[in-house]
Amino acid sequence: MDGTANLDVHTLGIIGLAVGATIALSFTLLSMVLRGMLALHIWAGAFWLLTLAGLAEGYDENGSFLSAIVGSVLIAAANGAMLGGIAIHIKYPLRWRWPAMLIALFLAIQVAFFIAPPPQAVEATVFGVKSIIWDVWMIWLLLFRAPRELKTGCAFTALVFVIDTFFYLARAAISLHPEMASHAMLASILTTSNYLFGILCTFLLSTGFTLMLAQRLVHDLRCAAEIDGLTGLLNRTAVVRESNRRLATTRGRTNSALLFDLDNFKAVNDSWGHAGGDAVLKHFAETVRASGIPEHALFSRYGGEEFLLLLPGASPNTASSLAESLRTRIESAPAPYSGEWIAFTTSVGVCSSTDPEVHVLIQAADEALYRAKNAGRNRVEVA
Repeated sequence: MDGTANLDVHTLGIIGLAVGATIALSFTLLSMVLRGMLALHIWAGAFWLLTLAGLAEGYDENGSFLSAIVGSVLIAAANGAMLGGIAIHIKYPLRWRWPAMLIALFLAIQVAFFIAPPPQAVEATVFGVKSIIWDVWMIWLLLFRAPRELKTGCAFTALVFVIDTFFYLARAAISLHPEMASHAMLASILTTSNYLFGILCTFLLSTGFTLMLAQRLVHDLRCAAEIDGLTGLLNRTAVVRESNRRLATTRGRTNSALLFDLDNFKAVNDSWGHAGGDAVLKHFAETVRASGIPEHALFSRYGGEEFLLLLPGASPNTASSLAESLRTRIESAPAPYSGEWIAFTTSVGVCSSTDPEVHVLIQAADEALYRAKNAGRNRVEVA
């Protein structure tokens, strides 16, 4: 019976190593394709650390230096890598000294246990507590610090860590039971379940991380399709779509649109080069955003050196006053470039209407902008 149990543990250990190596290799190959995703590289390293920990610990849990110290520290390092990868993925500013301190503390405890071995129940409890600390930390990041657009993948991965937490709580409770030491079969079953759960958890974690990566890719692709890469504003397609959605909620109310054109922008490019022109475009966008425009306003790069500011629910007087304020602000705020200043101005066309169709507003604002440019530029014209 003992021989069969040992064979089962050995077999499970080999299966676990094969699963860990396969997942680690898959993440490594994927990271070679998606080179810009740092979290993916870190998670690939975490799975390799778990695989090496399985090799170091062996299958008979004999308490050697390799299994007790090296294997345990590799597992702690893998947990730290997973935590760090999650923080990078959700763009949370993690202070790395805290994971490092936790790994160092666990290493010190393992060395103490190696020198003076405690009862097995105590050792199992310490390992469980350490695992639960990592799990709770990662659950907190995934559920309470992840951005809204990544919530689905993060919630699934958090569920995996919740299951892992409950497993270690149950395992610690069983290990601390007073009759545990006298039940060899129960101890064997506990060891076997530990391997089975480890294999299952590795599969689920790889699925969770993959889902998180897929969500990040979809979000980044959507942003690339909707966001102007130079200014960080919505592009023309995105602002028209979003404008139609917002104006549909303001039926019967007056909406306003401000269409800006940077005056003599070709001359800026000719004098300062395209890098100078880019600096002017970025400075214009930053200046308008910093001017305190309404929170519900939509500001976009409409095309080339043209910018659109949509003001749902704004009256004609409010729109005209804001346009003149922004024109004056731009005139008095040259763009910094290579230690010098590039002075520029803007012409603005303003339109206010109760028509819920955004193209009506834009067309009228464009006609007003055309008049402003023909009248000498650096001025506001109202449709």
